[in-house]
Amino acid sequence: MSDRFVTGDGSDSAGNSNTGNGLGKYGSARIAGFSPSMKLILNILEILGPLTQKEITRVTRLPTKTVRYALNRLKEEEILEEHEYFQDARQCLYQIKC
Repeated sequence: MSDRFVTGDGSDSAGNSNTGNGLGKYGSARIAGFSPSMKLILNILEILGPLTQKEITRVTRLPTKTVRYALNRLKEEEILEEHEYFQDARQCLYQIKC
């Protein structure tokens, strides 16, 4: 696993606290209509911060196709942002929009 992951006490491997971006501004009714996989991915991204699709697949243990579909839907809903991942140009980092 990557050293960017958060430990069990809510801090990352460098000891920085990570409280997440908060999904409150998106409205619980809107999120309630999402699939369980979409909700899981949002929770993981809120806790761990930006991750690649590969990292999300590893953490959630969801099938790759399910993660890809959920990420696309969350981007369509304008909840996620996609950024370049400079360590590997073939991948993107996904994070919750601020």
